[in-house]
Amino acid sequence: MRSDSRLPLLIFLFTGFFPLHQACAQVQASLTMSKREYISHEPVVATVSLTNNAGRDLVIHTDERTNLNWLDFEIKNSRGTALSPLAAMNFGPVRIPAGRSIAKSVDLTGAFRVTDPGRFHCKAVIRLPGGGGNFVTNTTYFSVTVGRQVYSQRIGDPSLNNVREYRLSIHNSARKSSLYVHLVDVGTGRNLQAFRMGEVISSKPPKATVDRANNLHVLFLAAPNLYGHGTVTPTGTYLGTKYYKPSQGGKPALATFSNGDVMISGGIFYDPKAEAQNRGRLRKLSERPRMTFR
Repeated sequence: MRSDSRLPLLIFLFTGFFPLHQACAQVQASLTMSKREYISHEPVVATVSLTNNAGRDLVIHTDERTNLNWLDFEIKNSRGTALSPLAAMNFGPVRIPAGRSIAKSVDLTGAFRVTDPGRFHCKAVIRLPGGGGNFVTNTTYFSVTVGRQVYSQRIGDPSLNNVREYRLSIHNSARKSSLYVHLVDVGTGRNLQAFRMGEVISSKPPKATVDRANNLHVLFLAAPNLYGHGTVTPTGTYLGTKYYKPSQGGKPALATFSNGDVMISGGIFYDPKAEAQNRGRLRKLSERPRMTFR
């Protein structure tokens, strides 16, 4: 009887693909980005969601035999070139109860060079321990841009090698403009912090100054007749934004006193959250049924 030479190949294919098929049946995975557009050096956060369909609790961890992480990312730029990791990413074990889902968020800026302007596509690789196979998530896309710089100010003592620079930039997207703050170590050129301060009307340039403690104060037009006052410390801590509206005495402005303190002069303090709560109370009162007296 003539043997079929294709049989060993077919057996190899089926046995080779079974662990991957089994892994996909056990765990469903998806990848999302915190947003589609990022400013250079802003945290690029990817979230991997895993759903356990194995019918039992699963523990996913680094395989001791290979020392490969159970979670990895593959990122390519617009030219299709894969980005090499800048640093190792180590993830501890995770337990997924049967029928439940978990989500793992990772800042990719610490492990990959995603600070240069460009368009990138990313997918995650999940490896199940004990020969359970590995599989990839969906591919998601994001872009990194450089905003238009509108202000810079250096602080610190050069003799102590602690000079830093505040930088303000405006990023214009299709729907809105946003104001960003960067804090840069001048000696190394390393970006220490980058974050979004809020929406801004870009036709009116923001005003900025530094107080005696080297805190950065920024006054910007957040909406028509609504000004935002944001404060950032020399360590890069964002102290939040307070809002003001024009008053009869004039529009809000940054005022520097003789002792170096910086405060807002003019304008009336405005709390958007309090106003939203008041509107909610009024709406509930208006929704009450009318009472008829006889």
